[in-house]
Amino acid sequence: MAVYESKNPTKDGRKYFFRIKYKDIFGETHDYTSPKFKNKRDATEEEAKYRTKISNKDTITSSVTFNQIFNEYINSKLNEVKPQSIIKIKQNYKLLKPLENTKVNDFDLKKYDNLKKYISGFDLSINYKNKSITLLKSLISYSNKYYNTSDRMSKFIEKFKLVNEIKKEMDFFTLEEYKKFDSVIDEFDWHVFFEMLYYLGIRKGECQALTFKDIDFKKNTISIKKTLTTKIRGQKWTISAPKTKNSIRVLPLPKKLLEELKIIQKRAYSYNNYNNDWFIFGFAVPFTETTIKNKKDLYCKKANLRQIRIHDFRHSCASLLINNGASIMLVSKYLGHSNITITLNTYTHMYKSELENISNLLDNL
Repeated sequence: MAVYESKNPTKDGRKYFFRIKYKDIFGETHDYTSPKFKNKRDATEEEAKYRTKISNKDTITSSVTFNQIFNEYINSKLNEVKPQSIIKIKQNYKLLKPLENTKVNDFDLKKYDNLKKYISGFDLSINYKNKSITLLKSLISYSNKYYNTSDRMSKFIEKFKLVNEIKKEMDFFTLEEYKKFDSVIDEFDWHVFFEMLYYLGIRKGECQALTFKDIDFKKNTISIKKTLTTKIRGQKWTISAPKTKNSIRVLPLPKKLLEELKIIQKRAYSYNNYNNDWFIFGFAVPFTETTIKNKKDLYCKKANLRQIRIHDFRHSCASLLINNGASIMLVSKYLGHSNITITLNTYTHMYKSELENISNLLDNL
């Protein structure tokens, strides 16, 4: 036993302590000195407990699996990220299924190669596959931090590279196509809903989350400051902060949209239990993702138009702005991008006519 009697007791007479030197499973030496105890027996008992603790920790460190780490990791994220982000993390983890029962310390290059082959077998985008790779590195880092497991494999983990995959082109409706789409909508609220997506370029969740108190009828503006989802299992809907800080914005309302929103609010006023916290689209209960998609599919079919995604209405707005002379800076601010680089990377190809104008300018010089 390594119990010692100090020559300098504490004010209340505690003078016995223990000191332990030990090596962890990686061969690193640790030197631990305990607090002081009143008698030698207490110090001896605490030393025995500490040695047991060290032994158990080494056992846990050597046996902890990726599945155990993931469960702890996801719980640690519950208060840090949005509920919809938790769902996405869980989806990304599905691609790491071959590692579920693998001990973190047993993860090696062979297992990594087998994992990449497994992931490669899915017909998924490079971006989606790489999210699972990013999650893998996060789990290894988390395990190293809390269980002292090895993180040596992190330096070998690389993302999938784009080789033969053809990048999907964004789609959008021209103004003429949108008017054709709009012409078959036979419900006023849905007419206004899709106008908001097309002319304001707001995200689906941002539009779902809008309430009547977000409208300023005096300034003719609408505030975008939250997002909504009805995809969380066990919850009717969830409201959270928007995608990024820059997503919080105040947009001017075109006169036509402003008048149509007044009509919707006037109808809402007729209900006895009306309040300003009601949703613009759905009143007491917001439009759901499934219903929005079904309505979009129906109207595209009726108008004899190709099917575009709900998010492509946002791209349509960007196209509309760009084709009518809006600068990239204005488009970025209007759409609420976190930085102008995102806007440039997404929509630079739409400025082709601007590049031709520069060429003409130089020719004239």
